[in-house]
Amino acid sequence: MKNIIYIANKQNKRKFLKEIKNESFKSNLIFIDDAYKNKIFEKIHLADALINCPRRYVDKILFKKAKKLKWVHAGGAGVEEYFIPEFVNSNIMFTNGKILQGPEVADHAVGLLLSITRNLHLHIKGDSKENIKRPIELRNKTCGILGMGGIGLCIAERLKSFGMKIIGISEDLIPLVTFVDEFYTSEKLLEVLPSLDVLICAAPYTKDTSKLLGVKHFKKMKKDSIFINVSRGKIVETNALLKNKLYLKFRGIGLDVTNPEPLPKKHKLNNLKNIIISHHSAGLSDKNRERARELIIKNIKRFLKNKPLLNIVDKIKGY
Repeated sequence: MKNIIYIANKQNKRKFLKEIKNESFKSNLIFIDDAYKNKIFEKIHLADALINCPRRYVDKILFKKAKKLKWVHAGGAGVEEYFIPEFVNSNIMFTNGKILQGPEVADHAVGLLLSITRNLHLHIKGDSKENIKRPIELRNKTCGILGMGGIGLCIAERLKSFGMKIIGISEDLIPLVTFVDEFYTSEKLLEVLPSLDVLICAAPYTKDTSKLLGVKHFKKMKKDSIFINVSRGKIVETNALLKNKLYLKFRGIGLDVTNPEPLPKKHKLNNLKNIIISHHSAGLSDKNRERARELIIKNIKRFLKNKPLLNIVDKIKGY
Protein backbone atom coordinates (compact mmCIF):
# COMPACT_ATOMS: atom_id res chain seq x y z
CA MET A 1 0.00 0.00 0.00
CA LYS A 2 1.33 3.43 -0.97
CA ASN A 3 1.86 6.12 1.63
CA ILE A 4 0.66 9.63 0.77
CA ILE A 5 1.67 12.51 3.02
CA TYR A 6 -0.90 15.30 2.77
CA ILE A 7 0.17 18.58 4.36
CA ALA A 8 -2.82 20.59 5.56
CA ASN A 9 -4.09 22.52 8.54
CA LYS A 10 -7.08 21.19 10.50
CA GLN A 11 -9.65 23.09 8.43
CA ASN A 12 -8.30 21.92 5.06
CA LYS A 13 -7.90 18.37 6.37
CA ARG A 14 -11.55 18.34 7.45
CA LYS A 15 -12.74 19.66 4.05
CA PHE A 16 -10.60 17.15 2.17
CA LEU A 17 -11.89 14.21 4.21
CA LYS A 18 -15.44 15.37 3.62
CA GLU A 19 -14.87 15.43 -0.15
CA ILE A 20 -13.35 11.94 -0.23
CA LYS A 21 -15.80 10.24 2.14
CA ASN A 22 -17.31 8.30 -0.77
CA GLU A 23 -13.94 7.48 -2.32
CA SER A 24 -12.06 4.27 -1.66
CA PHE A 25 -8.35 5.05 -1.84
CA LYS A 26 -6.18 1.97 -1.43
CA SER A 27 -3.48 3.98 0.25
CA ASN A 28 -2.35 5.19 3.62
CA LEU A 29 -3.10 8.92 3.97
CA ILE A 30 -0.84 10.63 6.49
CA PHE A 31 -1.95 14.16 7.41
CA ILE A 32 0.60 16.58 8.83
CA ASP A 33 -0.05 20.21 9.74
CA ASP A 34 2.15 22.56 7.72
CA ALA A 35 3.30 24.25 10.92
CA TYR A 36 5.25 21.16 12.00
CA LYS A 37 8.37 20.89 9.85
CA ASN A 38 9.95 18.27 12.12
CA LYS A 39 7.00 15.89 11.69
CA ILE A 40 7.25 16.16 7.91
CA PHE A 41 10.96 15.31 8.01
CA GLU A 42 10.30 12.43 10.44
CA LYS A 43 7.73 10.82 8.11
CA ILE A 44 9.14 11.65 4.68
CA HIS A 45 11.07 8.37 4.44
CA LEU A 46 7.70 6.57 4.34
CA ALA A 47 6.21 8.70 1.56
CA ASP A 48 5.46 7.60 -1.97
CA ALA A 49 3.78 10.96 -2.57
CA LEU A 50 3.98 14.37 -0.91
CA ILE A 51 1.00 16.70 -1.34
CA ASN A 52 1.11 20.47 -0.72
CA CYS A 53 4.68 20.65 0.50
CA PRO A 54 5.39 24.28 1.57
CA ARG A 55 8.16 25.94 -0.43
CA ARG A 56 9.98 26.86 2.77
CA TYR A 57 10.55 23.16 3.55
CA VAL A 58 12.10 22.24 0.21
CA ASP A 59 15.78 21.48 0.68
CA LYS A 60 18.36 18.79 -0.06
CA ILE A 61 17.88 17.15 3.34
CA LEU A 62 14.20 16.55 2.60
CA PHE A 63 14.96 14.78 -0.67
CA LYS A 64 17.89 12.88 0.83
CA LYS A 65 15.51 11.38 3.38
CA ALA A 66 12.76 10.73 0.79
CA LYS A 67 14.02 7.36 -0.48
CA LYS A 68 10.62 6.14 -1.75
CA LEU A 69 9.24 9.42 -3.06
CA LYS A 70 7.76 9.27 -6.56
CA TRP A 71 5.48 12.32 -6.72
CA VAL A 72 5.44 15.85 -5.28
CA HIS A 73 2.47 18.20 -5.67
CA ALA A 74 2.72 21.97 -5.12
CA GLY A 75 -0.60 23.65 -4.45
CA GLY A 76 0.18 26.95 -6.19
CA ALA A 77 1.22 27.85 -9.71
CA GLY A 78 4.55 29.45 -8.83
CA VAL A 79 7.17 26.74 -8.35
CA GLU A 80 10.54 28.43 -8.87
CA GLU A 81 11.65 27.77 -5.29
CA TYR A 82 11.27 24.00 -5.69
CA PHE A 83 13.98 23.63 -8.31
CA ILE A 84 16.95 22.53 -6.27
CA PRO A 85 19.36 20.05 -7.94
CA GLU A 86 18.36 17.15 -5.68
CA PHE A 87 14.78 17.44 -6.97
CA VAL A 88 15.36 18.52 -10.58
CA ASN A 89 17.82 15.68 -11.21
CA SER A 90 15.58 13.05 -9.66
CA ASN A 91 12.91 10.86 -11.25
CA ILE A 92 10.26 12.27 -8.91
CA MET A 93 7.18 13.49 -10.77
CA PHE A 94 6.13 17.08 -10.10
CA THR A 95 2.65 18.59 -10.41
CA ASN A 96 1.23 21.94 -9.37
CA GLY A 97 -1.85 24.15 -9.35
CA LYS A 98 -1.27 25.86 -12.70
CA ILE A 99 -4.41 26.65 -14.68
CA LEU A 100 -6.51 26.18 -11.53
CA GLN A 101 -5.95 29.82 -10.61
CA GLY A 102 -6.60 31.00 -14.15
CA PRO A 103 -10.15 32.32 -13.56
CA GLU A 104 -9.41 34.39 -10.46
CA VAL A 105 -6.05 35.73 -11.70
CA ALA A 106 -7.66 36.67 -15.02
CA ASP A 107 -10.53 38.38 -13.21
CA HIS A 108 -7.98 40.28 -11.11
CA ALA A 109 -6.01 41.40 -14.17
CA VAL A 110 -9.21 42.68 -15.77
CA GLY A 111 -10.14 44.38 -12.49
CA LEU A 112 -6.80 46.21 -12.37
CA LEU A 113 -7.21 47.22 -16.01
CA LEU A 114 -10.74 48.56 -15.50
CA SER A 115 -9.70 50.41 -12.36
CA ILE A 116 -7.11 52.25 -14.44
CA THR A 117 -9.19 52.87 -17.57
CA ARG A 118 -12.23 54.02 -15.54
CA ASN A 119 -10.13 55.88 -12.92
CA LEU A 120 -11.73 53.88 -10.11
CA HIS A 121 -8.59 53.88 -7.99
CA LEU A 122 -8.49 57.67 -8.12
CA HIS A 123 -12.15 58.05 -7.18
CA ILE A 124 -11.59 55.68 -4.24
CA LYS A 125 -8.73 57.91 -3.09
CA GLY A 126 -11.12 60.86 -3.14
CA ASP A 127 -9.84 62.74 -6.18
CA SER A 128 -12.44 65.02 -7.73
CA LYS A 129 -13.75 64.30 -11.22
CA GLU A 130 -12.42 67.64 -12.45
CA ASN A 131 -8.84 66.62 -11.61
CA ILE A 132 -8.98 63.19 -13.29
CA LYS A 133 -8.34 62.31 -16.93
CA ARG A 134 -11.39 61.22 -18.91
CA PRO A 135 -11.96 57.44 -18.79
CA ILE A 136 -10.99 55.44 -21.85
CA GLU A 137 -12.75 52.59 -23.66
CA LEU A 138 -11.17 49.19 -24.17
CA ARG A 139 -12.93 48.59 -27.48
CA ASN A 140 -10.48 48.59 -30.40
CA LYS A 141 -7.48 48.93 -28.08
CA THR A 142 -4.59 46.46 -28.46
CA CYS A 143 -3.57 44.26 -25.53
CA GLY A 144 -0.41 42.19 -25.48
CA ILE A 145 -0.34 39.26 -23.07
CA LEU A 146 3.12 38.01 -22.16
CA GLY A 147 2.77 34.34 -21.24
CA MET A 148 0.03 32.33 -22.92
CA GLY A 149 -0.41 29.47 -20.50
CA GLY A 150 -3.66 28.79 -18.67
CA ILE A 151 -3.78 32.21 -17.01
CA GLY A 152 -2.82 34.12 -20.14
CA LEU A 153 -5.51 32.38 -22.17
CA CYS A 154 -8.13 33.14 -19.51
CA ILE A 155 -7.16 36.82 -19.64
CA ALA A 156 -7.30 36.83 -23.44
CA GLU A 157 -10.76 35.28 -23.48
CA ARG A 158 -12.12 37.90 -21.09
CA LEU A 159 -10.58 40.91 -22.80
CA LYS A 160 -11.66 39.80 -26.26
CA SER A 161 -15.27 40.21 -25.07
CA PHE A 162 -14.49 43.93 -24.50
CA GLY A 163 -13.69 44.26 -28.20
CA MET A 164 -9.92 44.42 -27.76
CA LYS A 165 -7.34 43.18 -30.24
CA ILE A 166 -5.39 40.44 -28.46
CA ILE A 167 -1.73 39.72 -29.16
CA GLY A 168 -0.21 36.68 -27.48
CA ILE A 169 3.51 36.58 -26.70
CA SER A 170 5.01 33.35 -25.41
CA GLU A 171 7.98 31.00 -25.48
CA ASP A 172 5.93 28.13 -26.82
CA LEU A 173 3.44 27.97 -29.64
CA ILE A 174 -0.19 27.74 -28.54
CA PRO A 175 -3.18 26.07 -30.19
CA LEU A 176 -5.24 28.25 -32.51
CA VAL A 177 -7.89 30.02 -30.46
CA THR A 178 -10.52 32.46 -31.70
CA PHE A 179 -9.86 35.05 -28.98
CA VAL A 180 -6.17 35.63 -29.86
CA ASP A 181 -5.72 37.75 -33.00
CA GLU A 182 -1.96 37.49 -33.40
CA PHE A 183 0.77 35.41 -31.81
CA TYR A 184 4.50 36.07 -31.49
CA THR A 185 7.37 34.32 -29.78
CA SER A 186 9.21 36.16 -27.01
CA GLU A 187 12.06 37.09 -29.37
CA LYS A 188 9.67 39.56 -31.04
CA LEU A 189 8.69 41.27 -27.78
CA LEU A 190 10.60 44.52 -28.41
CA GLU A 191 9.10 44.77 -31.90
CA VAL A 192 5.55 44.27 -30.62
CA LEU A 193 5.64 46.67 -27.64
CA PRO A 194 5.21 49.97 -29.57
CA SER A 195 1.86 48.77 -30.94
CA LEU A 196 0.34 47.95 -27.55
CA ASP A 197 -2.10 50.04 -25.53
CA VAL A 198 -1.94 47.48 -22.72
CA LEU A 199 0.72 44.95 -21.69
CA ILE A 200 -0.22 42.24 -19.20
CA CYS A 201 2.47 39.97 -17.81
CA ALA A 202 1.26 36.43 -17.03
CA ALA A 203 4.48 34.53 -17.76
CA PRO A 204 5.94 31.92 -15.39
CA TYR A 205 9.10 32.85 -13.50
CA THR A 206 12.11 30.91 -14.79
CA LYS A 207 15.79 31.62 -15.31
CA ASP A 208 14.86 32.83 -18.81
CA THR A 209 12.16 35.25 -17.65
CA SER A 210 14.07 36.70 -14.69
CA LYS A 211 14.20 40.50 -15.18
CA LEU A 212 12.70 40.01 -18.63
CA LEU A 213 11.06 43.45 -18.59
CA GLY A 214 13.31 46.44 -18.00
CA VAL A 215 14.09 49.99 -19.06
CA LYS A 216 14.45 49.25 -22.78
CA HIS A 217 11.05 47.57 -22.84
CA PHE A 218 9.19 50.32 -21.00
CA LYS A 219 10.80 52.95 -23.22
CA LYS A 220 9.36 51.14 -26.25
CA MET A 221 5.80 51.36 -24.97
CA LYS A 222 3.34 54.09 -25.97
CA LYS A 223 2.78 57.18 -23.89
CA ASP A 224 -0.37 56.69 -21.77
CA SER A 225 -0.25 52.92 -22.19
CA ILE A 226 -1.02 50.54 -19.32
CA PHE A 227 1.17 47.87 -17.74
CA ILE A 228 -0.15 45.10 -15.47
CA ASN A 229 1.77 42.29 -13.78
CA VAL A 230 -0.10 39.32 -12.27
CA SER A 231 2.80 36.91 -12.63
CA ARG A 232 5.96 37.24 -10.54
CA GLY A 233 7.68 40.40 -9.37
CA LYS A 234 11.12 39.12 -10.34
CA ILE A 235 10.16 39.15 -14.03
CA VAL A 236 10.18 42.96 -13.90
CA GLU A 237 13.14 45.16 -13.01
CA THR A 238 11.21 47.12 -10.39
CA ASN A 239 13.62 50.04 -10.36
CA ALA A 240 13.29 50.34 -14.13
CA LEU A 241 9.88 51.95 -13.58
CA LEU A 242 11.51 54.56 -11.34
CA LYS A 243 14.54 55.21 -13.55
CA ASN A 244 14.18 58.61 -15.22
CA LYS A 245 10.59 58.57 -13.88
CA LEU A 246 9.52 56.10 -16.57
CA TYR A 247 6.33 55.42 -14.59
CA LEU A 248 5.07 58.85 -15.68
CA LYS A 249 4.68 57.72 -19.29
CA PHE A 250 1.99 55.24 -18.27
CA ARG A 251 -1.66 56.07 -17.78
CA GLY A 252 -1.56 53.47 -15.05
CA ILE A 253 0.36 50.48 -13.71
CA GLY A 254 -1.27 47.56 -11.89
CA LEU A 255 1.06 45.37 -9.84
CA ASP A 256 -0.25 42.34 -8.02
CA VAL A 257 3.36 41.26 -7.52
CA THR A 258 6.55 43.20 -6.82
CA ASN A 259 10.25 42.67 -6.20
CA PRO A 260 10.96 42.74 -3.32
CA GLU A 261 7.71 41.36 -1.97
CA PRO A 262 6.21 42.85 0.02
CA LEU A 263 7.58 46.26 -0.81
CA PRO A 264 9.03 48.18 2.13
CA LYS A 265 6.46 50.72 3.40
CA LYS A 266 8.66 53.62 2.36
CA HIS A 267 9.28 52.29 -1.17
CA LYS A 268 8.49 54.97 -3.72
CA LEU A 269 6.13 52.74 -5.75
CA ASN A 270 3.74 52.70 -2.79
CA ASN A 271 3.09 56.41 -3.07
CA LEU A 272 2.71 56.99 -6.81
CA LYS A 273 -0.69 58.15 -7.98
CA ASN A 274 -0.82 56.08 -11.17
CA ILE A 275 0.24 52.78 -9.60
CA ILE A 276 -2.10 50.22 -7.99
CA ILE A 277 -0.50 47.52 -5.82
CA SER A 278 -2.72 44.63 -4.74
CA HIS A 279 -0.20 42.65 -2.63
CA HIS A 280 -0.20 39.25 -4.35
CA SER A 281 -3.91 38.61 -3.96
CA ALA A 282 -4.84 37.73 -7.56
CA GLY A 283 -4.86 33.98 -6.93
CA LEU A 284 -7.42 34.11 -4.13
CA SER A 285 -11.12 33.39 -4.51
CA ASP A 286 -14.01 31.57 -2.88
CA LYS A 287 -13.49 28.61 -5.24
CA ASN A 288 -9.73 28.18 -5.72
CA ARG A 289 -9.20 25.78 -2.80
CA GLU A 290 -12.15 23.69 -3.90
CA ARG A 291 -10.65 23.35 -7.39
CA ALA A 292 -7.27 22.57 -5.85
CA ARG A 293 -8.72 19.70 -3.82
CA GLU A 294 -10.55 18.35 -6.89
CA LEU A 295 -7.25 18.19 -8.79
CA ILE A 296 -5.50 16.45 -5.89
CA ILE A 297 -8.25 13.82 -5.66
CA LYS A 298 -8.07 13.16 -9.42
CA ASN A 299 -4.29 12.85 -9.29
CA ILE A 300 -4.28 10.56 -6.25
CA LYS A 301 -6.60 8.21 -8.15
CA ARG A 302 -4.30 8.36 -11.18
CA PHE A 303 -1.20 7.86 -9.06
CA LEU A 304 -2.62 4.76 -7.39
CA LYS A 305 -3.55 3.31 -10.79
CA ASN A 306 -0.17 4.26 -12.34
CA LYS A 307 -1.88 6.58 -14.84
CA PRO A 308 -0.31 9.83 -16.16
CA LEU A 309 -0.81 12.72 -13.73
CA LEU A 310 -2.53 16.00 -14.56
CA ASN A 311 -0.70 19.35 -14.45
CA ILE A 312 2.78 17.90 -14.81
CA VAL A 313 5.59 20.46 -14.37
CA ASP A 314 8.64 20.23 -16.61
CA LYS A 315 11.45 20.49 -14.05
CA ILE A 316 13.97 21.46 -16.72
CA LYS A 317 11.89 24.25 -18.31
CA GLY A 318 10.63 25.39 -14.92
CA TYR A 319 6.91 25.40 -15.70
